[in-house]
Amino acid sequence: MKTTMDRIREAEATIDSALWEDLREEDSRKALKVYEKAKTMLDSLKHLDPEEEKQRKRVLSFCLLRIDDALVALGDEEGSVGRAKQVLELANESGDIVQIARGHLSLGGRLLNAGDIAGAEEQFSHILTNWLDSDNSDLQQVVGWTLLVRGHILNAKSLYTQAIVVLQNAELILGAISNYAGLAKVYDLMSKVYLNLGDSEKSDEYRTKSGQYLERAKVERR
Repeated sequence: MKTTMDRIREAEATIDSALWEDLREEDSRKALKVYEKAKTMLDSLKHLDPEEEKQRKRVLSFCLLRIDDALVALGDEEGSVGRAKQVLELANESGDIVQIARGHLSLGGRLLNAGDIAGAEEQFSHILTNWLDSDNSDLQQVVGWTLLVRGHILNAKSLYTQAIVVLQNAELILGAISNYAGLAKVYDLMSKVYLNLGDSEKSDEYRTKSGQYLERAKVERR
């Protein structure tokens, strides 16, 4: 008979697997169904001891983050800020530092998309202030993706030289932990930045690298 912790770990593994399947198949609707099923299971767990409840909230926060990502990918951005706030609230209640960092990144991204630049920057600054020098690979991943978002902001402001510096830092951090999905995003944005600078040769070079790392991410789930 499965224990409560077995069921929580199983839900987490299912969510993670669906995330990588979505990367390969680009089928957010299919992934959303998996996430929603996992949420239903996590919501059904009652009368847990304190540690079990913390773990349930940690994985539920992770699940709601993926649900929000899938909904936004499907064009449903209404309510995304509220969903991200719920992700962070559950993460804080779980006490899990990695999920808390992910929650700040998620909320920052949603606030940015909603036009609240100051609110978004507050979330990103919190991440970089607290975890920039962490030796935890999961936190390093969050930091790397935070720098990636900052690169997008700088590119949008036509601050191309600054964007390149930030993206090079993201590349170093994500490369050190072999986060190929993140590197694919970094190189894709690098390609756009260099195109904006009129350097088509470098733009093509980074676009090729982006495609290569995306394929590695799909195969190796990293």
